[in-house]
Amino acid sequence: MKTTTTAALSTLLTLASAHGYFQSPIARHPGDTYKSTCGEQAYNNLNSDINNNIQGLSQLASTQSDYNAAECNLWMCKGLPYADNTANVHEYTPGQEIDMYFQIVAPHDGYANVSVVDTASNSVISANLTSWEKYALTIEPMRAEWQNFTVKMPEDLGGKCAEGGACVIQMHWNAPEAKQTYQSCIDFKMAGSSAKRSHARDLRV
Repeated sequence: MKTTTTAALSTLLTLASAHGYFQSPIARHPGDTYKSTCGEQAYNNLNSDINNNIQGLSQLASTQSDYNAAECNLWMCKGLPYADNTANVHEYTPGQEIDMYFQIVAPHDGYANVSVVDTASNSVISANLTSWEKYALTIEPMRAEWQNFTVKMPEDLGGKCAEGGACVIQMHWNAPEAKQTYQSCIDFKMAGSSAKRSHARDLRV
């Protein structure tokens, strides 16, 4: 079995240079499924600091023999699976306003957005519930809006997110100069909009 190399230890230091994660609502965290697919080192790393960046996790995991690249998609919620997070599925309604707290542990200049992502295809199906062209800048005081904000749930998704695990609210923060990307995903389920439901009833008449 491979062991953690000097390069991997260096990666651990890189992981801690800037980071953040959703504190409210509760977002995905690692569990046994994550450990079995992404490997014990990645599991231990996120258990120690959930805020870490994708590039560092990828470098760390790729040095380990228990990393399953086919099953662990680090560019989908850092590889954190729904199977480990079934107890934290939030229920929302179309148009509902959700208060959020994304804790920035260490700032790093970049841009960010909050969107709804279809987990099966890892594609954005409702973009920019909120977004920032300049986010977590190091040259100015921390802005309240970077950490505490409200998003309005989309009203045009129909039944795409009716089941837990189908969709997540994803925070995507990219810091190009540091070459680091951070993601945090909130599981939720939401029935179709009233307009969609009314239309469906009319078709059955």
